[in-house]
Amino acid sequence: MNTAYLDTMKEVKNKYKVSLEEGEKVVFTGKMAGLSTDEDGFLGADSFLTITNKRILADTGAGVWIVDIAEDAVDMYYSTIGKFLSKQEFIQVDLNKEMTYGIGIQKLHAYRYHLNKRDRQTVAEIARHMKE
Repeated sequence: MNTAYLDTMKEVKNKYKVSLEEGEKVVFTGKMAGLSTDEDGFLGADSFLTITNKRILADTGAGVWIVDIAEDAVDMYYSTIGKFLSKQEFIQVDLNKEMTYGIGIQKLHAYRYHLNKRDRQTVAEIARHMKE
């Protein structure tokens, strides 16, 4: 994915105190209702999301799930599944290769970040600019 747009964004407060690499700046922070896989595998609830100009970091309290945007992500977009009471809206980040987690048998092809509506719209707009 193209991170050039992220470099043009203004820096925001590092609200969740993530450790930054040299040349990295925080461009978005938000609280998530949850983090899951593309197959609805549960990765964490009441989590925190930080997007920098290089990485996406999701802190679930039990661990931090990190995506290197330029190296690991092939697509990032708003998505919705289900209807009525089973409806889920999220930001999905598709990975360029399958990963395993847990005891090594669960497969991960994408992350789903479950954000509130305002934050979901903000991240969707960032994702749209990263595709230009």
